[in-house]
Amino acid sequence: MPWTKLKNIILLILILTNLCLLGLVVSQNLQDSRQHSQTRESTIRFLSDRGVQVDEAVIPQSIDLLVQTVERDLEEEKAAAERLLQGEVETEARGGEVYRYYNSKGSVQFHSDGTFLAQMEPGVYPVGEDREADCAAALEAVSFEGILLEETEERLVFRKIWNQVPLFGQNVTVICTQGSVSEISGEHRILSHPKADLTQHTISVPTALVRFLNGVSALGDVCNRIDRIEPGYLCSASLSGSMTMTPVWQVTTDVGIYQLDTTAGTVKRAE
Repeated sequence: MPWTKLKNIILLILILTNLCLLGLVVSQNLQDSRQHSQTRESTIRFLSDRGVQVDEAVIPQSIDLLVQTVERDLEEEKAAAERLLQGEVETEARGGEVYRYYNSKGSVQFHSDGTFLAQMEPGVYPVGEDREADCAAALEAVSFEGILLEETEERLVFRKIWNQVPLFGQNVTVICTQGSVSEISGEHRILSHPKADLTQHTISVPTALVRFLNGVSALGDVCNRIDRIEPGYLCSASLSGSMTMTPVWQVTTDVGIYQLDTTAGTVKRAE
C-alpha cells in the first residue's frame, strides 16, 4: 500500500478518535449541566415546601470565592501613610503592634487588628460639591476602594471592595470639616496582596441553601422569602496581624439580613 494512502488512513483514524472523545466530553458536560439544573430546582422546591419563596434568578450559579489570607505589611503601611500625607513621614512605635506615622500635614496610626486612624490638617484634601469623589480620592491614597453606604452633613461611610467583591464589615468613615477631609477611621487590613488558601473548600450552592434554612431556624427566626444573595467576604484578624478573608453569602430576607459562611455552612445575623 502506498505510503500516502496509509498516511491518509492514519489521519482519518486520528480524526475519528478525536471526534469520539469530543463527543464524550460534550455528553458528560450536558449530563452535568442537567444534573446541576435538576439539583437547583429540587432545592428551590425544598425551600418552597418549607414556606421559603425565592426567585431562581436570585441564587448564584456557583460559589467561586476562595478563602484568602493576608499578612500585615509594615512597609506598605508606611508607604500608604506617605501617600496620604503627601511626603516623607516620621515613625513612632507606640507598643502593642501600634505604629504612628506623621509629618506637618497630619498623622496615620495603624493597629494590628486592621483598624486605623488618620487625621489631616485643613486644606490637605479639599472637599467641593462632589464630596463622594473628593473623599474617595483621599481613600485612594491608602489603597482603599469602596462604595458609599451612608452620607450625612459631616461624614461619609464607605464599604471596602476588593476585586469587585464587597468586604462586609470593612467600613471606613471619612469626616469632613472646614471644607476638607479632617479624619479617616475604620477597618482596612488589605495593604498587601491576599493569597488563596487552597486547603479550605467551599460547599455547593444547594448545600448552602439548605444550611441557610437550617441556620435561620436554629437562630429562632422564621424566614418566608429570600430577596437577595450577595457574595462577599468576612474578615477576621489574628493577634499576629494576619487576616483571614472568609467567603460568605449576605442574604437579605423578609425578616432581616444574614451571613452564611460558604466554607463551614454556619449562619449568623449580619451586624
